Amino acid sequence: MRRSRGLASALTFALLVGAALAAPAPARAEPEPTTSEPNNEIEVSPDVLLPARLDAIEVRGLIRTQEFVVLRELGFEAGQVVARPALDLAIKRLWNTTIFSKVRGRVERRAGRTVLALDLEDRWTLNPLLGYGSGGSAFFFRIGATDNNLAGRFLEVQAQYQFFDGFHGGQVILRDPRLFHRRMELTVQLERLVRPRPRFSDQRTLGAVELSRLFLSDRVRVGLRTSVFADRFLEPLEPPADFPAPTETALFEPSFRVGRVDTVRLRQTGASLELKPGLGLPVGGPGSQFAQAQLEALLFGLVGSRANVAVRLRAAGVSAVPRHLLVYAGGLDLVRGFPDNHAAARALALANVELRVVAFDSTWLALMPTAFVDGMVWRTEEGARRGALSGGLGVRFLIPKFVGTGMRLDVAVPVESPFKVSPSIGVYQFF
Repeated sequence: MRRSRGLASALTFALLVGAALAAPAPARAEPEPTTSEPNNEIEVSPDVLLPARLDAIEVRGLIRTQEFVVLRELGFEAGQVVARPALDLAIKRLWNTTIFSKVRGRVERRAGRTVLALDLEDRWTLNPLLGYGSGGSAFFFRIGATDNNLAGRFLEVQAQYQFFDGFHGGQVILRDPRLFHRRMELTVQLERLVRPRPRFSDQRTLGAVELSRLFLSDRVRVGLRTSVFADRFLEPLEPPADFPAPTETALFEPSFRVGRVDTVRLRQTGASLELKPGLGLPVGGPGSQFAQAQLEALLFGLVGSRANVAVRLRAAGVSAVPRHLLVYAGGLDLVRGFPDNHAAARALALANVELRVVAFDSTWLALMPTAFVDGMVWRTEEGARRGALSGGLGVRFLIPKFVGTGMRLDVAVPVESPFKVSPSIGVYQFF
């Protein structure tokens, strides 16, 4: 089986670079930055003693984003007394929305009044979604778009169309990360997509709703995802074919996360641990209930003014289920250097470690060379134990002015015989 998204990723990046080059350069009083700026602290004028009562909050620099989006993230209002921790958290929250390419704050005295001045710069948030693949005589592609700041209101919508060897499908995702103007998130997902698997292709029709809430300065997240889906099966990309029985399933997945990962322009800092247990029930047809669980830890550390260490640890497992409900993992998003669907597991554990360095950073282009190691062990449906390990080097061509956009080029060397070098191409960071 041969699958590729390299051309699609390259096309996406080329379109965005072209748009960036065609856009007029913003007027600036100072030169463009050439190194990554922290921009994650708030400056306090020497004549202001914290805690202090804020007489006014001034928001500057917005072009597309509505001002209420900014004020809602702060966690305090004009007229309230605020301390340094509350101000620092407000800056972090603004960064973590991902819709700003610059966040700066200053508390100062003006004509006897204490004013919080926020200088922000909007990112371009409307991005294309492109992907394709092929195998045997089959061909498939996806095309769509996503925007996580719809109408400047910090609402996300994603829509894409899929063609898979004569079958038509698509996906729509709607997300409100501040439901009722609180730190609640609502996600609604509808899709009919085909996922290639070994010996079959899984055509899944799904509807899902997820509701979550943030607590304790965003360091605790509690949520529940409920999904109902039907699985039907098509010919695999490559023979032989071996189809599971069709199923209809309701899946309930509570989630519990502690910790917080903060964005610092191009880098990230912090740690989180998230548990996602799940209970699956058959709906109106054959099948039996099953249990599944996933535990994931993320750790990001800043090293000096340019480097970023990123670590992902994940363990996942599922009880006895049909083959299409196993835990699938492969080279597209988990272990570089190996084919997609390399592991069809009852249980797995994996680790990804990256060292990212900001070599160049400006408004329209940033370069981040990266070294990485990926590893995974798993237990198959039959009970056999397997392992996969790879390492390599890569580079990210990012556009800081755009949300989650850029090209990732990695070259992975799997630890297996015979020796081979495997490219891994994608959009933005691997995780």
